[in-house]
Amino acid sequence: MQALAHRRMGPARRLAMALRMSEEVREMARARIRRQHPAFDEVAVREQLIWELYGVRRER
Repeated sequence: MQALAHRRMGPARRLAMALRMSEEVREMARARIRRQHPAFDEVAVREQLIWELYGVRRER
């Protein structure tokens, strides 16, 4: 049923849904990082998320 519903949505709506879901998952990851590292500011949270997703650390 769900696959049928997705096919009926059309490409633009499916893309919008995928982007929304991706952002929701990233926000959950940011919340987890904040819980694990309460001293992190938003820049550090973002850098940690980038490290976890892509394995890249910014040079300082």
